[in-house]
Amino acid sequence: MIYCGACGTQNDEQSERCVNCGNLLALPKDDPEPMPAYPRGPRGIRARLLPLIAGVAALLILVACAWLFSRRDVGGIGTPTYQSPASTRTPRVSANLPSTPGRSSAPGGSGSVTHTPAATPTATFSRGASPASTPTAAATAFPIPPLPRSTLGAPRVEPTGWLVFSSNRPVSGRESVDNREIYAVRTDGTGLVRLTFEPGYDGDPVWAPTGEQIAFVSDRTGLRQVWVMDADGSNPRQLTDDPDEASAPDWSPNGELIAYNGGPDRSSDIWAVRVASGETVQLTNNAIQETAPAWSPTGDRIAFMGKVGEYWQVFVMNAEGSNRRQITDEPRDHRFPRWFPDGRRILFNTRMPAPGRTPGQIYIMNADGTNVRQITLDKEGGNGRAFPSPDGRFIAFNSNREDDNYEIYIARPDGSEVRRITRTLGDDFQPAWSP
Repeated sequence: MIYCGACGTQNDEQSERCVNCGNLLALPKDDPEPMPAYPRGPRGIRARLLPLIAGVAALLILVACAWLFSRRDVGGIGTPTYQSPASTRTPRVSANLPSTPGRSSAPGGSGSVTHTPAATPTATFSRGASPASTPTAAATAFPIPPLPRSTLGAPRVEPTGWLVFSSNRPVSGRESVDNREIYAVRTDGTGLVRLTFEPGYDGDPVWAPTGEQIAFVSDRTGLRQVWVMDADGSNPRQLTDDPDEASAPDWSPNGELIAYNGGPDRSSDIWAVRVASGETVQLTNNAIQETAPAWSPTGDRIAFMGKVGEYWQVFVMNAEGSNRRQITDEPRDHRFPRWFPDGRRILFNTRMPAPGRTPGQIYIMNADGTNVRQITLDKEGGNGRAFPSPDGRFIAFNSNREDDNYEIYIARPDGSEVRRITRTLGDDFQPAWSP
């Protein structure tokens, strides 16, 4: 029987319409026979291992990603390693600064000069030896990896050694800014000691490769000439006797020669003098003014600055003066080149054009002039000549970024981790790192 959905009357299952109201009857749908539920048997070994293997693989991927990320933070990914040139180092004697620094000298052809101290130095030098090194690095034209701007998370490495520099800080009885003296200070800012005690100009200091002597420029006998003295300031000796002037000395890696610029201001050339004998040799003879020579770590090349038209540019030549090449050409001054210890890079600083002509920023480039990168930022004041540490981990430079006063600073070669070393009323210039 089937009931009518409209009136409820019973009808035969064979009827299509209700016998009472004629409504079309809807026959019930056939329910399919349910599928039997069979119990699940035990799973196979492969089926059980697949999820476990997938989970372990995902965990390993996460660990690897975390390790790579941590290495990037500490400078392990894409961070160049700066290595100092290969050299053989032997212990070096330590020099104690005299408690009574009065001394005399006999410069070549100038007679003796008596030095009267204005202060008594109290610090003591203690350094490790570093004879002339003969690295094998050479200039390269291929791109060098960029210097990282951040060393966040990297193990902290402290600079070591001494810095020598010149300063016009007030000296009792000689407060003029035209008076320059040479000082030395540890790279942590302690142990400041005065090394020269003459009126006038004493500047442009640079260490000998052994660290036992310092070359510098002085006008104590009239014109500015190249002098040498022991690392504690004793035994000063005049080395050049240029009829015009001599300045900007730099030692050859073997310690036998000192390059410098000599001659009239507007046509000065690069010269070299033998430390032992005082014999000089002219390396350049050009119509342009040339100065600030810097030996490469291998001793086979010299970088210097030459004035081309209105601007100073950086040049590189072979050590005997051949194969002279200009490697910068932008319309601004490029000054005081200094080789990086790897022999593949050169530091220099810029100076803004006239009328200001104030120190600009510090840059580093490949030894062929390519891949120029700025180290200091435009907002960080004026930054003068830079000098790298022997291991290439730091650079020293002078800057007026604080108090509009030029002081000595240390930073990483990428411009990070800046620390101020000197704090004086005068200006500090020309820092050079001990070997």
